[in-house]
Amino acid sequence: MSSVIKINACVYSRKGYGRESNTNSFYMNGKFTSEQHIDNVQASMENRGTEYLFSIADNMNGADEDNDTQIAIIDELRRYHEKITVNGGDLKFKVKELEAQITDISRLLTSFLEMNRVPAEDPRWGIGFGSLLVSDGQFVAATAGNCKVFMMRDGMFRPLAGETSRAKRMLDALIQPGESVEDEEITLPDENPESPVVISDIYEVTEGDCFLLCSDGLVKALGEEKIEDILSLRSDSTYIAYKLVDEAMKRTTFGDLTAMVVQVERRYEGTAIARKTTTRTSQVKNRVERLNRAPAVTYKYNRKRGGRYQGALYGVLLVVTVLILFGIIGIMIKSMIDPGKEPARSPSASATATPTPTPSATPDLSTPDPADEPTFGETPTPTPEFEIKIHKVAAGDTISKIAQTYYGSTQYGPKLCEYNGITDPNKIMIGQEIKIPPKELLP
Repeated sequence: MSSVIKINACVYSRKGYGRESNTNSFYMNGKFTSEQHIDNVQASMENRGTEYLFSIADNMNGADEDNDTQIAIIDELRRYHEKITVNGGDLKFKVKELEAQITDISRLLTSFLEMNRVPAEDPRWGIGFGSLLVSDGQFVAATAGNCKVFMMRDGMFRPLAGETSRAKRMLDALIQPGESVEDEEITLPDENPESPVVISDIYEVTEGDCFLLCSDGLVKALGEEKIEDILSLRSDSTYIAYKLVDEAMKRTTFGDLTAMVVQVERRYEGTAIARKTTTRTSQVKNRVERLNRAPAVTYKYNRKRGGRYQGALYGVLLVVTVLILFGIIGIMIKSMIDPGKEPARSPSASATATPTPTPSATPDLSTPDPADEPTFGETPTPTPEFEIKIHKVAAGDTISKIAQTYYGSTQYGPKLCEYNGITDPNKIMIGQEIKIPPKELLP
């Protein structure tokens, strides 16, 4: 049975000192993405599900102008995520697909740099990738280049999918060469020696697990000891991610800073859900059996209930009739008292209860205006006046943040984009004017 995992995650990405632009990008389970066009960005999410994909990348976008070829890691991850979601499969198969995808992209980007004769000291050679894949109560990490993945479990800090962890597993496997290694001890998929991607072991998800996907600039600025201290804080993912980037900004660093923190809050086992469904089915079955044993409903019982409702209906009709009669009598008495003030109206029109205008506002009776004639059952409704505000996009603004500011909830973000004709909420420009209508005018 599948296990439902409740996860909260947050990512902070900041441009490093002396950098022209932020070369880091991230993918947060398809809900939030960054494609290197925003220097400073923050996003968070909380969700329940059986499968998640979190990734960060550094210098994983490239182009070959001669062959009119472009590649973006975010687009490739989105296609990969859709593929494994539709096709399914076990975790080993999914991670091998991810390894093949990242290997192809890394080789293609390397060929672009070689063809353009980019110097070895150029920052564009700093290619990096880190990913965390959660599926059916298990998780596996993958890294390539200079990005790192760390895990904190029960106060124990450890790197995942790193060269040191790979070497340690190889040593552990050679400690007792005479004994066979069972599948439960090493569940790592077969590694490709020519692939730059390092895959971790497959672990079971546990409540309280905390993961960190970070860029090379963050690791160089803080070091693993400082990262461990901050990651061990008893706080939510938003504060930990902010604290990591804030501490890194206080130090001298030449790389971009990205910290994605993923926390496992709860794990719901599929077996518990199955037991609950079985209990519910037995309760419904017992109820049906009791209804089958009950005697049939008699006509006397139905007539009694019908008579009760019939009496109430008669009472309502009587009250309405009396009110109508009193209204007609009142109108007749009023027309008899003031016979010369206005011409006699038809009986149907006289039944309309409209206020009598003052003498100064009485229209000319010789040329009546059709718009001034009373209509039955209609009450003039004042036309509401709405004020549309204008918001100029500032640095760090997002559609979700603007919706939260003016409407108190981020759920109005897509409607605000549709009202302003914005097709991509991630591509708003600084200085762009966005109309902020009231909630009633949103689509």
